[in-house]
Parts: sequence; C-alpha cells; structure tokens
Amino acid sequence: MISRRPFARRFLLSSALLAGGVALHAESKPDLVAPKLREQVVADAVRVAQARNSEVTLPSPTPNPFIPRELAPSATPSAVPEPTPVVPVNGAEILARIAAQIPATGTVSIGGEPILLLGQKRLKVGELFTISFEGRSYELQLAAVTSTSFTVRRGENVHTRPVHISATSTTTPTRP
Repeated sequence: MISRRPFARRFLLSSALLAGGVALHAESKPDLVAPKLREQVVADAVRVAQARNSEVTLPSPTPNPFIPRELAPSATPSAVPEPTPVVPVNGAEILARIAAQIPATGTVSIGGEPILLLGQKRLKVGELFTISFEGRSYELQLAAVTSTSFTVRRGENVHTRPVHISATSTTTPTRP
C-alpha cells in the first residue's frame, strides 16, 4: 500500500523554504533612499516649485496646434470685403427661404390624419409654429401634408416643399 505521507512532508518542506526566502528578501531592502539621491530629488522638487511661481510669457498670437500652418489664418487682416447679405424682397421669397430651413424628417398618417415629423416634434395640419430665421421669429401655419411634401403658410403667402429623407433616417426591414 502506498502512503501519502511523503507528499505531505514535501509540501510542508517546500512551503517553509518559500516563506523563508520571501521573508529574507523583504528584510534585505531598506526603507529609505541613499542620502545623496534624496538630496538630488529634493533639489529638483525645489526647482520645479520655484518655476511654477514665476510668470511665463507666451508669444502674442499663440498658434493653434490643431490647425496646420498652411490653413491657419494669417496674423494680418485681409482686405477682402465681407459679402453683404441679400435681403429678400417680398413675403413669398422670405417664406421660401424659411421653408428651406425647416428640418422635416418625414411624414406619417395616424388615424387618417397626416402629420409632419420634425425630429421628435409632430405637427398636424392647421397647427401654428414659430421658427427663427436670420435673427427674427416668424409664425407659420402648416397648411397641408402629403406623403412626399408639406405646405406652409404665412399670411397670404403659401409655399410647398418636398420632404427630404436621408438614407440613414429610414430603414427597410429585411427577411432572413
């Protein structure tokens, strides 16, 4: 019959040797650094602390590191005149420009009633809504909604515009 006692003795002996080696290694390392090295570290720390208290002058036009030098604006202003904005002449032209800025994302019919989708906002036919355009607020009325277009009204002016749906905003279900 084979006894398991030799295995236990070997295990105890190897555990004792391992623990003794770790204890000897831990005792041999000093807690403090050599005095010369400590003096050097303290001198560096004092130098850094003094540098933080001094004023640093930067170049007057600090360059943007994220814009390449070829594309960065020059320090001297150019003599190119700014274009003057074209002011719409009549109400129909203003309404057309406002309608072009309406962020329509789609149309839907709920209970037979057409609804225009503006992101999370839903507008029914006949509803009034306010839109800001070139620093002014305009109140418009949604006059009509079809599956591909919508019509807005401001006063007596009416403008119909198609609903532009991007490829990323719609998904087509696929069958496996």
